[in-house]
Amino acid sequence: MRFLHLADLHLGKALHNHSMIPDQKDILSQIVRIAREQSPDAVLIAGDIYQRSTPSPEAMTMFSDFLNDLVQMKLPVYLISGNHDSAERISYLSGLAANSGVYIAGAESAAVTEFTAEDAFGRVHIHLLPYCTPLSARKRYPDEAEQIKTYEDAIRTVLRHHPIECPDDRHVIVAHQYLTGAQTCGSEELAIGGMDNVPASLFDGYDYVALGHLHGPQRVSRDTVRYAGSPLRYSFSELRQNKSVTVVDLLEKGNLQITTAPLKPLHGMQEITGEFDALMQFAQTEDYVHITLTDDCPPPDAVRRLRSVFRNLLQLTVQNGKQRGDRAALFEGALPEESDFLSLLRSFYTEQNAGTPMSEGALLIAKRLLEEIDGEASSL
Repeated sequence: MRFLHLADLHLGKALHNHSMIPDQKDILSQIVRIAREQSPDAVLIAGDIYQRSTPSPEAMTMFSDFLNDLVQMKLPVYLISGNHDSAERISYLSGLAANSGVYIAGAESAAVTEFTAEDAFGRVHIHLLPYCTPLSARKRYPDEAEQIKTYEDAIRTVLRHHPIECPDDRHVIVAHQYLTGAQTCGSEELAIGGMDNVPASLFDGYDYVALGHLHGPQRVSRDTVRYAGSPLRYSFSELRQNKSVTVVDLLEKGNLQITTAPLKPLHGMQEITGEFDALMQFAQTEDYVHITLTDDCPPPDAVRRLRSVFRNLLQLTVQNGKQRGDRAALFEGALPEESDFLSLLRSFYTEQNAGTPMSEGALLIAKRLLEEIDGEASSL
């Protein structure tokens, strides 16, 4: 049995306030084309369908059209809700969707829903485990609430209540969790300190573990425990990730082959560092770009002018002699003896500008503005 394994679509996401709807429509059409080429027996989608728990109508329509394309190919689809999704919204009309071969698990977040398929090698059990937290597990199993303190406790409890039967059959589980030892990239929403990590050994009884939650495609602990990764780069921290669709061939028990089908984004992504004049000599590009300017005095209209070259400039930072060093150190120790606002402003300006004092002209402007503000306040 052949599966296409997807995850973390994050439909409706914006990158630095730039809508990625056109990119997402393009990448979904690529996935549909891959499905036609690979002729899978089913599609697994491991959570985070949407970016927000209340997705936009455009995002919902985009996903509906995507599912319709898969249904038109007579492809069963098995999907779960992730931490970004509203489990109830994902599960809405799930009974009706099942009539079209779209099987959804979301509303019962601390439970496993099982489906069975069959091929030439026998039965395949597909287990769907939506994103699960200790709180959701405690609500579902109140008699065991005192023992459910961590994410590991939660997953262990849920799986204990859904033991693998027919161990000689093949078993696939679709889950949306953070497994210990997996490589994060900073763009995922994880618990502080990695408190939400769970050991991969909890899934030892499954022939393939189709994971979502982390955006970098990777194996964890063993080849058959795998994150598909997001289909697009959703952060500059994902710059060096190569996105793909995971293709899983589940043959006889114990025999499994994994390959990937590459995805090509509508826009590339770059991080560029340099001085303004040098950057203006670059060839025009449609890539999404984060620029770090190193000029001591960047022009005030740098963003507007740089966008004539880098049309999708999404982020601009400045790193120069004035910004070097540990900013926190500027605020250590006692305040200067002069505590009037203008004296504090002058000290702050000097610290921010690597020892260069504030000019008398700038100080006069600040003083005039303060007088105007005081005058307006006294008239209220």
